[in-house]
Amino acid sequence: MLPSLRTALPWPLAVIDFEASSLDEDSYPIEVGFALWPGPDEPILGWSALIRPAGDWVRRGHWSPASAKVHGIRGSDLLAHGQSPERIASALNEALGLGAVAWCDGGPYDAHWARALFKAGGVRPSFTLGDWHRLVPLLGAPARERALAWLKDAPARHRARADAEQLLFALAHAVSVEVGPAQDLAQRLPGLAMEAAT
Repeated sequence: MLPSLRTALPWPLAVIDFEASSLDEDSYPIEVGFALWPGPDEPILGWSALIRPAGDWVRRGHWSPASAKVHGIRGSDLLAHGQSPERIASALNEALGLGAVAWCDGGPYDAHWARALFKAGGVRPSFTLGDWHRLVPLLGAPARERALAWLKDAPARHRARADAEQLLFALAHAVSVEVGPAQDLAQRLPGLAMEAAT
């Protein structure tokens, strides 16, 4: 482990990722994933939930069959198992807490989908989004290159939890930290346990 690891990174580290109906301007989020790495001596924790589309999204939003082939989520999955935007936005606020930063690698896309989620839920986010690509350089150029090389060899799975966890695993690899398989965050934060959608 790099000696500066504890001080170089803003612990705890949280990553957020979205899957969406398409990549168009009128796309909407359909799944959110969240991964938390509390500290270098602790395991990575992951969570995700399908998002039941708000009525306005369905009426005015764009659903791309090409995107659906990539992530494998069907509209019927969202209706059967999705949670309301309000429920998911509140769960994210609980998991992150006030003033936290959730790192993401999707830039304006993730920002757009996060805004849409919280607006539809009528909830104000307690956290801000940060650019994962600005977080990694805090470890120095060699570690940054190791993280990017690891991601290149382990391409995104296009499911929100797996992709969020993957960014933290890339950081762990970059600094030679063994974290083991990801654990379920809902076991530690019961508020994240999602009941079956009705």
